[in-house]
Amino acid sequence: MQALDVHRPSPVRGQLEPYDPRTPKGCRYIQTTDTPDELKVLLPPATAAMYEQLLKLETHELSRKSISWERIMEIRHLKDRMLRKCQKLAKSNTTFPIARMAATPRGGGGSSTDAFVFQTFVAPADFRVKEMEKWFREQQRRNNTAMTAALSSARRPVAAIEAAPGFEMTLVSGPSRQSSKYTLQRSVTNPEPVRQRQQVIRPVPMIQPSRLVQSEQGVSASGVSASGIFSPPPLPILLPSQREEYGLGLSEAASQLNLNSEPVPETQPHEAGPSASPLAPVPDTPTLRPSLSRRNSALRELKTVSWADDPAIDLEGQFKKYASAAKEAQASGKFDEVRLLYLDQIAGLESLHNQVKEGLDHLRDETEHLQRIDDAIRRQRGALDATFQELEGKRALFQEKVQEALTEANEALSRQGLAPKRDLDPIHET
Repeated sequence: MQALDVHRPSPVRGQLEPYDPRTPKGCRYIQTTDTPDELKVLLPPATAAMYEQLLKLETHELSRKSISWERIMEIRHLKDRMLRKCQKLAKSNTTFPIARMAATPRGGGGSSTDAFVFQTFVAPADFRVKEMEKWFREQQRRNNTAMTAALSSARRPVAAIEAAPGFEMTLVSGPSRQSSKYTLQRSVTNPEPVRQRQQVIRPVPMIQPSRLVQSEQGVSASGVSASGIFSPPPLPILLPSQREEYGLGLSEAASQLNLNSEPVPETQPHEAGPSASPLAPVPDTPTLRPSLSRRNSALRELKTVSWADDPAIDLEGQFKKYASAAKEAQASGKFDEVRLLYLDQIAGLESLHNQVKEGLDHLRDETEHLQRIDDAIRRQRGALDATFQELEGKRALFQEKVQEALTEANEALSRQGLAPKRDLDPIHET
């Protein structure tokens, strides 16, 4: 007995066909049953591309050594949602197949109802599966969170250390803001090895004014302006259009704020130690300045916005409220299935209402027909009653005339002395 091949997706059901040049650009056919071409639907480009990405994710998860069956179940649930929606589209009364082919089963003698029907439908341009789109957005949000955490760990601030006489911090040892800006950008996008970052301070000789002037002249002669330095391109994400929605722009804003901050020199202490060496005399020129030690304020934190720090605005409470509401909405049930149930109930009631309306119309027509028949019977009965009354009057008049004739005949016979042999019986018509 062979074991089940659980690391292989369904070969037909739920698969996308290759692009057909006869269809619009980007549209793909999806097979909804295990029998090829039994029921397939032409998906619009956006939905087809997203569903193709879902199939690739399923194949990738099945090919991994450590398979996440929870993730595979989520993906297959979305596939079932897509297939059920396609089948519902095929069953709707407003959709007609563009191709329909019937095949009689083998053996012959089967009725027309036993034939297999192969149908092809075209989904409308706004055909979509919102649950699948929501799942992709959640995956994108998770990737963005992990990416932001990695960037924040790489951008961890260096602990401030007081520089002793004859020592200088490596981060601010550059002669101008341009070099420090370049160092900061490199530390965010391409951090140096750990062993190099651990060397925070190192002994350097005191910078003389002549060396400082030469370094500034060299930087000014290089011709590279601060505006000519740009940040590297952002890391690739699934949905670049939603980058600002998930807060990825904060890293660049933090870099710009760090770059624009001016290092504030520390004032000379009033009490200098005996080991402090006196500075050489400096000529009174605007380009020359003595070497100053950097204080902790040189490593400033990010600037904040006043309305964001307002204690009256409980942003954290609002975020928790929205998160709890979203969690309750997700845990309360599958809204799409409840919506489909309501739509089925509404469709059933609408069908029942139409049947009752048709019955009322039929009864109304039957009532009008019977009313017309009743009126005709009434008219016919009136005509028959009038004819019968006229016939009765003529009969009574005829009897009176016959009786008068008989009476006159008897009187005439009696005057002549001839008695009638027998009396005639009166005429009684039956």
